[in-house]
Amino acid sequence: MSTISKWLGGLITVHILSLLLVVFAPNMGMFSKIFTFLGNDAITIFIMFLSGFLAAKANWIRKISDLSVQIRWLQIVTFPLFIGFSIWIWFASQGNDQHIQEIIALGTIPTTYLYLSSMFVILENKRMAKLLQPIAKVGQMAFTNYWAQSFIGLAIISLMDLEVVSPINIVIISIIIFTIQIIYSVIWFKFFKMGPLEKVWRFMTYGRNTAAMRK
Repeated sequence: MSTISKWLGGLITVHILSLLLVVFAPNMGMFSKIFTFLGNDAITIFIMFLSGFLAAKANWIRKISDLSVQIRWLQIVTFPLFIGFSIWIWFASQGNDQHIQEIIALGTIPTTYLYLSSMFVILENKRMAKLLQPIAKVGQMAFTNYWAQSFIGLAIISLMDLEVVSPINIVIISIIIFTIQIIYSVIWFKFFKMGPLEKVWRFMTYGRNTAAMRK
């Protein structure tokens, strides 16, 4: 547990410092390529997976009421960061800043942690948990939806005939994508117990017998 926490903390620190150096000190020769690599989206995704693994390993989801103080502090720390990065991203997009992607990446981790901590608090309310049950279906086939969102997004961008995707377009497209994913996830789980790519992954891992998950 402590080892995972240390690795996660170190990785987040290196990732953020790399992004800051790319933005504020882009001309560092060979080191620029190293910092660009350490600040890429793959590292961000790995940080998210490692965060989820830590939460699952520590069984935090079942201990939300016991962690109310820690969750509140996480919200207190991440909320001003979320506001600050949102403003920075807005001005960067309006000014056509060449480092807009790095600035967005800088805001990804605090924004994600703010959303998750807020969601944990909301889901402590049983009525809200029941109301948000369809969203849980999206998470039950996260692997499928992770890949599907790229294809859905590209299709929407093509239909909207967008050459440049503005921050407003991103918000609209994200809402449309997630709405579509909620609908087809709910429909899918009426007939199956597992998402399509999750089923393939299970088959590749355990073999044919456990791949048959149809009700």
